[in-house]
Amino acid sequence: KKIKRVLVIGLSCVGDTVLSTAALWNIRCYLLRAHFTILAGARAMQVLEHDPLWDRVEEYRRKKGPRGRLASVKMVRSYPHDLLIDLRSSAMPLFSGARYRPFWGLRELLLPKKMHEAERNIWCMTTLGVPVFSRRLRFFLPQGAREEACRVLGAIENDLPWVLLNPGAGGRDKVWPSDNFAELGRRLLGTLDVNVGITGYSPVERETAAGICGALGSKRCVDLSGAHHITRLGALVERSLLFVSSDTGPLHVASAVGTPVVGLYLPRNLARFGPWGNRHKCLVAEINDGVEPMRTIGVEGVFRACKEMLSSLTLQKKGDSLSM
Repeated sequence: KKIKRVLVIGLSCVGDTVLSTAALWNIRCYLLRAHFTILAGARAMQVLEHDPLWDRVEEYRRKKGPRGRLASVKMVRSYPHDLLIDLRSSAMPLFSGARYRPFWGLRELLLPKKMHEAERNIWCMTTLGVPVFSRRLRFFLPQGAREEACRVLGAIENDLPWVLLNPGAGGRDKVWPSDNFAELGRRLLGTLDVNVGITGYSPVERETAAGICGALGSKRCVDLSGAHHITRLGALVERSLLFVSSDTGPLHVASAVGTPVVGLYLPRNLARFGPWGNRHKCLVAEINDGVEPMRTIGVEGVFRACKEMLSSLTLQKKGDSLSM
């Protein structure tokens, strides 16, 4: 009852922000009458800024060095708040001036290394006495984004379902080779009745998407990349049957909107940053001397996983029809 205003210091990456949404949803449900302000990185704030759950979402411009830290403290203290939630687990709570300022900087020492990131965030909220209303991720889609996705995917004059391929990743060591994505797309188009879309955001990802579409040379393959708002991607993924991606933000967007995923992972990342809450299959790279780990994930294995997922989804739809 004493908490009227909540300030959340969010994260800078899309994936990490999406994985925090279940925890944020729980505290929003618990403090229904409080005013919530969220500070997040420029790209990450797109995950939250259209969501009616939050009263205010602004960019958190954090600079390095002593002066940058002082500026960050000054910025945080400029927002009136009774409770500070620092998802970065930094030392900011010690300087925020908030009445309630939980310090989660030691959670890395308290929690199992392989505990999923979404569950870690939920656990942090429970230490405040926040009940677990849900473990589902949240990704709000404005009606305009859904209409745009319908228009874009409807431009192809067929009724085939969509499989989206996302060749980008959050780091070079996480990238599955673009020629593998091209071969996967070729097999999908050659053996299954689907359309294939290639997604991407950064200039490098857009160049890769264009190259894959050019290599496939099919009217059923569409370049969906571009520096669009993240909700457009979420709406495209929501309307798709399957999403194939390395360990990166868009994969977690797919989890949040409920689209099945085939994930491509390094061994160290799967347990903590794997798909959360949606149907999925994950293939894990091997560590071999002299070989880039992600190249050890073969196209045949990924194609087989895609076929198995699509087959199970078709059977599920048939079962749903029979039950009705």
